Formats: sequence, C-alpha cells, structure tokens
Amino acid sequence: MRIVFYLKKFYLFIGVLILWISPAYGQDLSIGLEDLRIEQRVDGGFHLFIRKKPDVSSVLLTESTRDPALREDNFAYRDPDWNPVNGDEVRVLNGRPISRDQQLWSLIDSSPENHPELGEAFHIYIPYILNFGSESSRHGEVYVVNGTYFNIRAFSLPFADYRGRFKDNPYILEVTQKPLEGPPEGNYMKDTVDAFTKIAAEGNGELVWSTGHEDLVDKIKAVLDKEQGRSLDLVLCLDTTSSMRDDIDPVRKGLIPMLEQTISKYRDFRIGMVLYKDYFDEYLNRTVPFTRDFTVFQRSLNAITVSGGRDIPEAIYEALYEGAVKFPWEGDTRLLILIGDAPPHARQRGKISKAMVDEAVAKQGLKVYTISLPQ
Repeated sequence: MRIVFYLKKFYLFIGVLILWISPAYGQDLSIGLEDLRIEQRVDGGFHLFIRKKPDVSSVLLTESTRDPALREDNFAYRDPDWNPVNGDEVRVLNGRPISRDQQLWSLIDSSPENHPELGEAFHIYIPYILNFGSESSRHGEVYVVNGTYFNIRAFSLPFADYRGRFKDNPYILEVTQKPLEGPPEGNYMKDTVDAFTKIAAEGNGELVWSTGHEDLVDKIKAVLDKEQGRSLDLVLCLDTTSSMRDDIDPVRKGLIPMLEQTISKYRDFRIGMVLYKDYFDEYLNRTVPFTRDFTVFQRSLNAITVSGGRDIPEAIYEALYEGAVKFPWEGDTRLLILIGDAPPHARQRGKISKAMVDEAVAKQGLKVYTISLPQ
C-alpha cells in the first residue's frame, strides 16, 4: 500500500488557555500547513519536513497537550534509538547541551537542508514509537498512527534553547491510502518487489508475480509444479493485514482443491502456515502446525481474519523465522512460500533479524519462494 499523509492543524482551548506556550512578540514562529511535508518510508518511520522561516532557528517535536494547572511538564518526544537524521543534533536545556552519554535522542533539528518543494527545511525523523518523560516523573511511549497528536515547537534560537522565544504548533496526523503503480503491471510496491526478490534469491527460490485474487492459487500451484521429490513439507507465510482482504478469500476457497490435484506425485505431504501482521496489531504471527488432514487445514483457512496494518512494512522476517524454526521439517522437498503486498521493516523492530532468518533457513535446508501481490 502507498500511504499519503496529511497534517491537520488544531487548536486546544481549556477555559481561556490556548495552546501557545510562550508569546513570540515581533517574531513569526508559526508553522502552517503550507510549511510542512510528511511522508512514510520503509526505514521504519515518518519523515517530517518543516520550512525554514527567517525567525525560526530550530524545531523540536513535543507532546501536544499541557496541564492547565501548569503542574506537569509538557515533554519532548524522543526516539528510543539513535537515528541518522536527528541523532547527532545538539539540544540545549537549562543553558547547557544535553550530554550524548545520556542517550536521549530528542527529535530536534537546527540544521536545515534543501527540500525540493519547501526550499530550506528542517528534517525530523519520527519513529513509530516515541518515548517521553523520565523514570523520576511522568513517562511513557506513544505509537504513531493515524490520528496521533503531536506538536512542532519552533524556537528563535538554535538547539531548542528556551532562553529565546518559542511557540507551539499542534497538529494531528491523518492518513489516506492511495494506489501505487509499478511493474510489470498493476500497483506493485517497489520496496516490496525489491525485498521479496532478495529474500527469494537468498533462499534459493524465485520471486513470483501475482495479479491478486484472480491467480494467486494458480501461482502457488506453479511453485509446486517446479519441485520434485518423494515427500513435501510446505509452509505458507501469509500476510493477514487489511490490504489482503481481497486475496484471502481465493486462498480460502481454492487452495485445498488445487492441492488435492497437485500433490499426487508425492508419497507424503504436509502443510502448515504462519499468519502474520505487525507489531501492535492483533498478533505478530500465528502458527498453524503441519497436518496431512485437509479438513483440519481448511478449518484454519476459514478462521483467518484480516485486520490491522497501520503502516507500510509488516513483520515479514518474524514470520519467516517462525516458519523456519517452529516446524519439524522432514520432507525431501521443503518449501517456505511468502505471500504478501508489503515489505519487511528496513530497521529491525524486535528480536528477529534478517541474519537470524537466513541462518535458520539454511540450517533447515529450506527453499524460499515469494509471491508479490499488487495493492
């Protein structure tokens, strides 16, 4: 899916309190919609560009609400990890730079860069998970999705230095999905194709193009027709996020009839499945164990529900690793078929790395095919 992002300005009133932290007399520290561009990339987050205005010397991403009694701080957001966009930016607090030894990666920029539409612009990288506060005070994390509130605090001095003027510019993140175009025909996402091509090549398999619900089962059959052996173990790693809604039903209805006709050349055949979504969805992955009983497997197919997928990448490496290590592989031919329309996370999100997947696939002697679906 291609996801296009919009920022919507909002104002918060509590009694007579409006969400401006400090007056900025004689200086224009306002950030309007026309000053912003935001996009989601497959590096694991959003990229926010803010036009450099004459009076704005730095910007800082913070919470967008404030305690009306002014007894609680309005905290800056932080990346849990260093990132190459803002990780080396200096932030001044109470007149002193925050030491990098503290590893507090504020989402701050004092170093504008060239932007094709905005001209000079600040660049803030927004990870999907934001941290705020500290253990000695109010603290927590925010998962950035459609409808997330955040605030762009503009400063007259560099380094988000509060000794100068500053002003808050609160926004809501709004998400609209639009189709992508790509080869060979239809709306294929380039990042998905690139990642699936590499996964298949490193797994001694092939990338297979599917136009979607019309030929997905036929493409699975084409993979099986390529393989030979006395026994076959097959695991499908299947994306079950919302964008797969049109593709699951054909698998549900047509997979077993196709298998009944195709597997006669094998003395023994077992099939299993890994259903995957993403972090903070209903589940990360679910395993359907090996079975020779098509009636049992059909019940698992019938129980699949599609939902979630609030960002572009999905937990693909996690699903492949589950497929490699959670099944008792024994067949002469051992196939792992990845089916989806979105790429894996470019930055590792959890414990499972691509290197772990590669090692597990090689250890089990698996052949990995990937089937890329359009949006």
